[in-house]
Order: sequence, then C-alpha cells, then structure tokens
Amino acid sequence: MTLRPGQRVAFSGHFLSARTDLEARARRAGLRVDDVVTESTDVLVANDAGSGEPAVRAALVHGVRLLDEYTFEEHVSLVA
Repeated sequence: MTLRPGQRVAFSGHFLSARTDLEARARRAGLRVDDVVTESTDVLVANDAGSGEPAVRAALVHGVRLLDEYTFEEHVSLVA
C-alpha cells in the first residue's frame, strides 16, 4: 500500500503519539484529514481494528483500508 498526497485519512482510538501530531504529519505529507469515516475516506488509522468503535465499523462497511499507528508512520514517512 502506498499513501499519496490528496488521499483522505481518519484517526480513531488511542495512540502512543498524540493524535494532533499524527494529524499534522498526515497534513505535511499532503493527506487530507477527515473527522469521520465516509465512503470517500481512503485510510483509517486505528490501533485496535476489533474495537467496535463507530469509525472502525464505518470503515468496514465502506471498504476503507485500516492501518495501525506503526504502519501509518512507516507509510507517511515515505510520502513526506
């Protein structure tokens, strides 16, 4: 999977890094940060894909790719 500028990303759950830092990194990489998951969202960053959180359920319904925080960090560093 490759993240590309212009893609839409959302964040859900708890993270080791501050969510604001993750969102800032996403924006610096040219990603668009969504507050909610919709059919337009490309990636949901969630450390617990089995949490049952509304955003995770929405991602599954809409076929949005799920990444954990570590994988997101690896991919976003390739874009920036």
